[in-house]
Amino acid sequence: MGNADTLIACFSRSGENYRVGTIEKGNGMIIAEEAARLLGAPVYGIATVEGYPEDYEECNRAARKEREENARPALRFPLPDMAGISRLVLIYPNWWGDLPMAVYTMLDSISTKGLCIYPICTHEWNGLGMTDRMLGQAYPEASVMKGLAIRGTVVQDSRQEMAEALHRYLAESGFSLD
Repeated sequence: MGNADTLIACFSRSGENYRVGTIEKGNGMIIAEEAARLLGAPVYGIATVEGYPEDYEECNRAARKEREENARPALRFPLPDMAGISRLVLIYPNWWGDLPMAVYTMLDSISTKGLCIYPICTHEWNGLGMTDRMLGQAYPEASVMKGLAIRGTVVQDSRQEMAEALHRYLAESGFSLD
């Protein structure tokens, strides 16, 4: 496989989600599993020690508070080995027009020098928001590539549409696909 230099990092949340109700597996993790199948690359699950509320509105408030405080919540799992990794497929939800602060924690903790970041954002109304620009501003030594935005309702209700969009995006981005 031609993707030995690739890691998929994913922040995903189950529980109550906007417009899709309560889900057992987060939208981002569903996308990450499909990306792993297509790329043959490992997945690192970005998760915080404290986690987030199951209730959508409570989670929304917690996410907003973290953003306002520019928090860097502690991560639950040890960081991945980045030796030999030059491409990072980064999957996350659009939270308040930005990345979840746990994603910043992960990126702040690794060397992003020379790293190509491929942002894939789940959302319902705001697409990538400012997330691709925020990545470029926060990590100027990395190359932030054109991103992909996928609605959570598409992930939950039309897996085929999600898989086709992901396949197109990864192929157009130059990855070797299964």
